[in-house]
Amino acid sequence: MTASAQPLECILFSTSVVVVEGRQGEETSEIRKSIQSLDALVDNLSYVKAPRLGISPGFDTVESEAIWRTLDSFPEYQTLDSVNFIPAAIPLPCTEIALKYFLRIKNVWRERLDWAATKTKYARASLMVQEASECLRKQLNLVPIWSECYTPEKCPSPDEMSSLYLASNVHLLDNLEDYIYSYVECALKARHTIDISICYLFHIDPVARYILLDLIPFVAARGVKVRILFESMTVESQVLRGAFQAIQSNPDGTCGGRFEYKLPKGSPPFYQAQKVLRCASHLIREVLNVASSSPNIDCRFWFARDERCKYRIKNHTKCHVFDGGMNGRVIAGGSNVAPRPAQLDTDFIVEGGIVENYLRHFDNMWEAMNARGVIDTETAEEKNEVGETPAFIFSKFNAIELGGSSEEKKEVDETLPTDSVFSTEEINQRGGMSSKSLFLPSVPSSLGEDVILRCVLGGIKRAKESILICMGHCNVPEVVAEALKKATERGVKVEILTNSFYTCDLRNGQRDLFKSLQRMLQIAPMVELYVTALKEGSNEGPPFLHSKYVVVDSEWVAVGSWNMWTRSAFYEMEAEIFVSSSSFAAELQKKFDRERNEFTVQVKTAKECEKYLPLGCSICAQFGPFFESQVPSSPRTVLAFV
Repeated sequence: MTASAQPLECILFSTSVVVVEGRQGEETSEIRKSIQSLDALVDNLSYVKAPRLGISPGFDTVESEAIWRTLDSFPEYQTLDSVNFIPAAIPLPCTEIALKYFLRIKNVWRERLDWAATKTKYARASLMVQEASECLRKQLNLVPIWSECYTPEKCPSPDEMSSLYLASNVHLLDNLEDYIYSYVECALKARHTIDISICYLFHIDPVARYILLDLIPFVAARGVKVRILFESMTVESQVLRGAFQAIQSNPDGTCGGRFEYKLPKGSPPFYQAQKVLRCASHLIREVLNVASSSPNIDCRFWFARDERCKYRIKNHTKCHVFDGGMNGRVIAGGSNVAPRPAQLDTDFIVEGGIVENYLRHFDNMWEAMNARGVIDTETAEEKNEVGETPAFIFSKFNAIELGGSSEEKKEVDETLPTDSVFSTEEINQRGGMSSKSLFLPSVPSSLGEDVILRCVLGGIKRAKESILICMGHCNVPEVVAEALKKATERGVKVEILTNSFYTCDLRNGQRDLFKSLQRMLQIAPMVELYVTALKEGSNEGPPFLHSKYVVVDSEWVAVGSWNMWTRSAFYEMEAEIFVSSSSFAAELQKKFDRERNEFTVQVKTAKECEKYLPLGCSICAQFGPFFESQVPSSPRTVLAFV
């Protein structure tokens, strides 16, 4: 049964706000016209009598009177049962939040009338993080608290965690063609299940449309059970952004797009994905319609808030689990459904015991979103893991002595899957991909604990020769800057690669970003910092850097969805793997060197950071600095973990 559009969707799509996106040097008259058309939409929403047209209270949940329940599998969180109770319904914010969203964009446009260019993306994420930002700014000064809690003895090194690493094969998916071929091959080889966790969807991406509208229904028709978990906050934001009609510099980006990639034999054709979709919410609607017509496809929305401070928690996990278990595979990393064209990202495919850990985490998230607290008892009994925290591996680490035996560790088959997606020849050509890996998800909350940061600091602590850090979004905490200072003082070469406002898709927090980098260079001046920038004599800007990885001593890697910014500790649920493999580290090191040389310039001193600081408007300070003193305004206890 095809679900019809909901009332708020109809209002948004009936009043188009035309904006200019992708061009430089727009006239201020164009900006004023956009503001006028936005005023018409605001007027339409203002006359709506019903205060709630959707099933979600929206981003601003702190004062919501809706009925929430505490999650058994995530006791730090609460959820709203109604979000996943109505089949094929998209979570939509209440009218009040929709109005707040559009008025905020209008205010930003007015602020930027004097700028040479205005794009809707300047305000894209502002409301999603505003409530979390306001909450965190009320916390005590976190610099001394983090310095006390993230001490070296509390940040285990890879050697100290080695008993928890499992045998695996990890391979870097270094380009879009490699990713697509590997993804389709994994889907075609899947015999039982495919589980997908998505944070963002992009309707102009032909690869995402092909996977969701052609490939997934094709394998589901063959009996494969498919579960798709969407992040509700980004869905709500994308529905609201559907009111904007962008005039883009690239006409191909507004319609079907091309799909000219080599695919494995037996792949479905690029058919349903040819549909012209106006916005991302239309793509979500298409996916829900596909799911409603197939008994083998189920969709849910992640919807949770912090139990203590009540702000929404975002599921930033990106993973695709094929036949979870010892014979399964996972494709994960920074991409959502697939890498976006003209964007630098880092994804990988992994096989081995670690796949079961990915599945366990997905099961926990999926079961937590059951409507009205209903538990999938069959799955729960099979796995006997409902109610277990997603950070189960790190919890087990805390239960054993460092360097001791791991009697509590689950025994797994140390051999790799016989039905490997890689041939023996491919493995030999790469010098062998056999490795030891640890999967670690994070459970962000107002407690401020980040287990991934803790393990990354442990990797920095053990570094003897080199540290490479590539982060699409970065806000360096002082505890990291201090750890990098100690590393450089003992002779370790440290290089960091990140975005600037020339490339970053989020203007939010850009001032905080470079303030933290400036502070880092003041603390650790021997760190080599490289940022994306226009090269001399070039008229074309570099691509957006979306990768997230750390390489230590050319043999240990941390890679996944985790960004080195403090949002990850409080706001964004992440999934990371830690890999002990010189061959995998070498692949990432080549990628780092290539992109550093081609797309970045070096910022040599703290003073040079100033030219990358935005002048400052209402969206430039978003999440709260963790690298300079803050004024305490509430006697809250932070980081109760240690």
